[in-house]
Amino acid sequence: MSTPTGARQPANDSRAASIAWAVAAIVVALVIAFIAWLAMGDGGSDTAGDAPAATQEAQPEQSEDQAGAAGDPAQGQGQEGADAGDPAQPPAQAPAPDAVEQTPPPEIEEFMLGLQRRDADDPMAVGAVDAPVVMIEYADYRCPYCAQFATQTRPDLDPLVEEGTLRIEFRDLVLFEEASQLAAVAARAAAEQDHLHDYQTALFALSAEGQAEYGRDDVIALAEEVGVPDLEAFETALDDPEILAAVQADTAEARSIGVTSTPTFLINTQVVQGAYPIQHFEQVIAAEAERAAQSTQ
Repeated sequence: MSTPTGARQPANDSRAASIAWAVAAIVVALVIAFIAWLAMGDGGSDTAGDAPAATQEAQPEQSEDQAGAAGDPAQGQGQEGADAGDPAQPPAQAPAPDAVEQTPPPEIEEFMLGLQRRDADDPMAVGAVDAPVVMIEYADYRCPYCAQFATQTRPDLDPLVEEGTLRIEFRDLVLFEEASQLAAVAARAAAEQDHLHDYQTALFALSAEGQAEYGRDDVIALAEEVGVPDLEAFETALDDPEILAAVQADTAEARSIGVTSTPTFLINTQVVQGAYPIQHFEQVIAAEAERAAQSTQ
């Protein structure tokens, strides 16, 4: 006697689900490989070897004895960090290399575009939700290279945000354990009271000359300094498990796609790793805006 078709459906559904998971795993693996390849040479740019980006690798906080070895690229420092000899001191900005357009396979492009949230209620984003270019920024508030970008380069992107070309979605990538996690939670607590930008700027400024050290009282004092109106609500938010979960989720997302250093930027389907000056970002954003316009024609 034959088996009814309906009886085989659960097995078919299970097989289809397994295939879908396998395909997703392959795509994620390709994305990880793609980002890792870019980290080795900025996507094959001829100038990348001469002007490496400054980034902070994801690694446990070092003791004083370990810090002396951080200049070795094998220990997770970018080349400029190695030249500087001190992982807590950001080097001068690298010269802007010519933007070389990366051409990831279609499935990787689709995956990377799918990381964009385009949520009008996202407190960690600025810019129009329908902007043709979205820049996802993975950063740690205590990373000197992130601070370098935030204080020297980020302000020059404001005109592109204001004209509707660019949307910036900030994502936490916590590298330095408790203090960095506290800073990330504090920034989100400030964002709940519409003080994201000024609080982020103040936080990053603390690490502009090297990795800052601060505790709970310090982040509360900083909130008062930048004018967060309800300090009691801010302090309560520092213990909000939902805010902490959001920070941890962003960090997990970054690690799951192979982002291991900060700052890392996903600009539509292009990846930029490091604190390059404004010219490099402008080139990449312009190319992606033109590409987006062509795709809608």
